[in-house]
Amino acid sequence: MAFDFRALKAEKKPHFHENYRRYYPVESLEGVGFRRSVCTSCGRGFWSNANRDVCDEPLCSGGYRFIGKSVTKKKFGYKEAWDEYVKTFSKWGYVPIKRYPVVCRWYEDLYFVGAGINDFQPYVVSGEVAPPAPAVLEPQFCMRFSDIDSVGITGRHYSGFIMVGQHTFNTEKQHVYFKDEGILQMHEFLTQGLGISDTEIVYHEDVWAGGGNYGPSMEFFSHGLELGNQVYMQYEVLPDGTSRELKTKVIDMGAGLERWSWFSQGTPMSYDSTFPKVMDYLYKKSGVKFNQEFMCKFGKYAGLLDIDDVDDIGSVWGKISGELGIEINELKKKVYMMRSLYAMADHSRTLLVAIHDGALPSNVGGGYNLRNILRRIWSQNEEYGFGIEVEKLLEEHIKEFGQWYTELQDVGSLYDIIACEHERYVQNQLKGRKILEKETDMNVERMVELYDSHGVSPDIISKLTKVEVPDDFFRLVEIRQEEKREQSGKKEKSFLPDGAVDTEILYTQKVCLTDGFEAVIQLIEGNKVILDKTYFYPEGGGQEEDHGVISGATVTYVEKILNTVVHHVEDASKLNVGDKVKCVVDCKRREQLTRHHSATHLVNAAAREVLGSHIWQAGAHKSDKIARLDITHYKSIDYDTLKKIEKKANEFVAMKKPVVITVKKRNDAEREHGMILYQGGAVPGTEIRVVDMIGVDVEACAGTHVNNTGDIGTIRIISAKRIQDGVVRLEFTAGDASQIQDEKEDQLHSDSLDILAKAGDDFKKYIKSFKGEVNVEDELESAQHILNLQNKMQIPKTIEKFVKESSEFTKYSFVDGSDLLPTLAKNIFEKWKNQNKAAKKTGGRQVERLMEEIKRRFSEDSFVKVTSNNLNIKTLTETAKKSVAEGKRAIVILNFTQDKVNIICASSGIWDAKEICATLCAKLGGGGGGKSDFALGGGNSKGAKEVLDEFQP
Repeated sequence: MAFDFRALKAEKKPHFHENYRRYYPVESLEGVGFRRSVCTSCGRGFWSNANRDVCDEPLCSGGYRFIGKSVTKKKFGYKEAWDEYVKTFSKWGYVPIKRYPVVCRWYEDLYFVGAGINDFQPYVVSGEVAPPAPAVLEPQFCMRFSDIDSVGITGRHYSGFIMVGQHTFNTEKQHVYFKDEGILQMHEFLTQGLGISDTEIVYHEDVWAGGGNYGPSMEFFSHGLELGNQVYMQYEVLPDGTSRELKTKVIDMGAGLERWSWFSQGTPMSYDSTFPKVMDYLYKKSGVKFNQEFMCKFGKYAGLLDIDDVDDIGSVWGKISGELGIEINELKKKVYMMRSLYAMADHSRTLLVAIHDGALPSNVGGGYNLRNILRRIWSQNEEYGFGIEVEKLLEEHIKEFGQWYTELQDVGSLYDIIACEHERYVQNQLKGRKILEKETDMNVERMVELYDSHGVSPDIISKLTKVEVPDDFFRLVEIRQEEKREQSGKKEKSFLPDGAVDTEILYTQKVCLTDGFEAVIQLIEGNKVILDKTYFYPEGGGQEEDHGVISGATVTYVEKILNTVVHHVEDASKLNVGDKVKCVVDCKRREQLTRHHSATHLVNAAAREVLGSHIWQAGAHKSDKIARLDITHYKSIDYDTLKKIEKKANEFVAMKKPVVITVKKRNDAEREHGMILYQGGAVPGTEIRVVDMIGVDVEACAGTHVNNTGDIGTIRIISAKRIQDGVVRLEFTAGDASQIQDEKEDQLHSDSLDILAKAGDDFKKYIKSFKGEVNVEDELESAQHILNLQNKMQIPKTIEKFVKESSEFTKYSFVDGSDLLPTLAKNIFEKWKNQNKAAKKTGGRQVERLMEEIKRRFSEDSFVKVTSNNLNIKTLTETAKKSVAEGKRAIVILNFTQDKVNIICASSGIWDAKEICATLCAKLGGGGGGKSDFALGGGNSKGAKEVLDEFQP
């Protein structure tokens, strides 16, 4: 389970409060005339140069007091506030940097960036990697989904927002700025940059924890609104829960840019100042008229409705209702309609940035949150009949927000992704409504479950069942998701043997040493062997381990634990610690693994070029026989598209691009190549190994690779399968493995034709007379599709089944076509289906006659024996069970199918169905099983009728 930083914050807060002079910039605050007080309402420490009894939290100070007022030197536009910030801090040498992607691929502990400091975690904050500059500013787009219930209500909450960052990195060698300088710099920006009177600024003492670090912090408030939070990051949390001082002391100031613009403009809600053009579009398209008078009145109290800060949100609604003189249901009705428009604006912008940065809506991981907010847009749109098209809404954001974040103008597959999601949404809603029709006892827990599992809108559930949607509904959904994530568990870790030493790594230097290498055994534990150095590649990065021998002992598995390589051998009894041993790697296996690993990079690059920039690696595995690559994609990949990817990958092979491998400092590599480095996920260490297939693909990767893409050989993409929501698995081969795959497919094709030749003279004639060109791969793919099979390896057996189960083949009139196997497969399949339909009709009449016979027999005796021909086992099972349901009865049915017979036994009386079935099966040379009330078996049909006639229970 992840470390609970909320609990850590709660633990440290009283200690920091008691020792405030040690942890907070007291001298600087006193130097500008601020005095410390303790809030009589909430008990927190705060600083002000005015006489106050309470801090400036909305709940303590009575809500927002800037709505409809002018409290800054001028009204700042959204980006204009950022420009003023950069201008102010430039005098102290702060360097503005570009935002990082919101998908946090460089840091495996997070999926989405939730705070500006995440850009520098873990290595910059820990002091292992140099920062971009000693003091930086960044407009980092962040995403948080725990506050969805509050978006559009409090005026300040967003699912996606720009966190303005102020970061300094103080090392043991260089002090930049820390608490005392940092607070004064921020004070100057607030008073001179934004122009807020210092008498209207309140600093709150707090504690911040997250991402493995924590420290004291100062929050900046004015007129009831938090304008920022300056964290003094001093400590890191160790794996055992203890903490220690960081070597690099960091200022981590984060401020929601949306709030600065809002605060300066005094609009009722921040959304109208953050994306005014988008809101104008929403008002016009929806027909909702903005009620300035009402929203100004409500806006002053909106900050009190923060679910995080209130235990009884209902009482707060009641209080606001009283203050405004509006009945509570009418108040909520007005607010919720506006909330829907605001939420649609916020959620759509979040989706725009997230999808651009490589995330996809899905039912797993961070993608779940994206699907959640996208479906919320559609459900709100339907509930109020706004008539808003999500695609048009995204276009408005691109026009407005894209003027600043210009990269968002490259939409890629955005609209196709939205279209696919809408189709799934509609299907889920229909499915959900059917589920609701059967619901008899609805409650909040079930409401959450239906939304989480089937996407059924809570508003629809509420309308149909009259169960009220709780104010914290989406918080409850998130809690349910968190519980599911925790239950999924983690992969069991391997542990090093006691006394293990680091291994000198040599396997990245050469493709393979054909004459082997010498090493000294450092440790043996059971059949685990640790050498002083090794060329054996350990399993990692999806690449299987090397095989070979160590002084005659067969190596079966190799793993790397921390800095030690552990070799598993079949028998280590003849090996001794200190021995100098001859080691030989299976080079044929290594070379094939190397081709498959390099081919994985090319297939990924090809998929990205064919399908779009949303393609990222979601997993990979490379064996010597076949390789697979999991990619992020929003729908299944058809055969034609698969061939395009294959063609592009082989074009990369034909280019014979050099593969250059270098080890670089992490920040240098990121600066040169960007986050595309982390296609395969986060890579540990301050230095990373960069594999650059010049002009085609560049990734941080520790695997073995060819020297030139031409050495990979032909790439064959065998299949594409959607293995989970938002992930498609590509299976492929390269080099010698592709040749083997070709031979397998040739044999599949040949075997299938041999079986079809037995179907009749017309089939033989068509095969012999076919003059067209046969593309084996295409023919197998087409036949697989015709026969509706998951795998082409099933084709011969499936055709054999159809040939065997089809009788009395009539004459076929084949239309000469462009293919061979698909035409024959289609004909035999259609013949089989038609015969099955006819048999079903005949079988239906036979079942009716059988039921009449059984009924007649039971009128004479309580134990009945009957026979049938080629009837469905499921039908016979139902018939047998139904016939003994009344009274103390037993029945045996023999169902003849060619040279076999099915034995169906059912009993509701003194007879044991299992015993009867076993006896008959034994007599007929077969077997079966079941229970005393029902059993099923089979045997040879020869003499079965006589055996049944003679049988007595």
